Amino acid sequence: MSFFLTLILYVMCKHMDLNQMYVPFISCMLSFVVIAVEVRMSRNNFFDAILTVLLVVYSENLSAEVLQNNDKDEPELIQLYTQDELNSLIKENRHLERIKIDECQFTRDIKDRAMILNYPAYLYLWADMNFTDTCIKGNVADGVVALKLAADKGMPVAMYKLGGLYLTGKYVQSDYDLAYRYIYDAASLGNDEAKLTLVNLLVNNEGNEADFVNAYHWLFKTVYSDPKKHELAKTLLSQLKKKMPISYVEKAEKME
Repeated sequence: MSFFLTLILYVMCKHMDLNQMYVPFISCMLSFVVIAVEVRMSRNNFFDAILTVLLVVYSENLSAEVLQNNDKDEPELIQLYTQDELNSLIKENRHLERIKIDECQFTRDIKDRAMILNYPAYLYLWADMNFTDTCIKGNVADGVVALKLAADKGMPVAMYKLGGLYLTGKYVQSDYDLAYRYIYDAASLGNDEAKLTLVNLLVNNEGNEADFVNAYHWLFKTVYSDPKKHELAKTLLSQLKKKMPISYVEKAEKME
């Protein structure tokens, strides 16, 4: 009796997809155990002993095969971005490209880190995802909320972007005073794009003359690797210089 049961179970277990059928696999193994107990109690010691050995060996092979295949089929996990890594991607304007490369698998995690934990870099990323319909069906209102939170937490690039929205009236009602404040603060914190925009506003009489010295100084001390931006900075400084007393220009150029 044990021999025939063993033969049947051998055929069934051998043809199972053990990676997808965990319950049948467990049932199969338990059946082997039951038969092994029966074998040990059997009077046919010679054949039962052989069957017991075969059962143990085959059971071990099944277990090893399942473990090996499970390890092989385990998907490779990609670590979620650190804030420093994400800030670097944002600076290079590659943050949206990166989450597309990662097949949008972190969408929920990004939202949680943005709207629950309020991490600035993730707030900025979540805002851009909403503005551009990247990985989600975008909601402009949610994007503006996230961008404001990032800006209010002192993230220069978020300040500059939000200032640009208020300056142009995109997504929000145009508000020049608010736009100027965000752009000025972004420039004061070192955002290179904000420095160019701030001086451009002052050159076009759209700013506060009290900010001439700081704005000139920040742009004067900035190095642009892009030749076009370098030339633009040079032109804007020349134009702003004409609006400033010589003493102000000298002060701005000597400031550290």
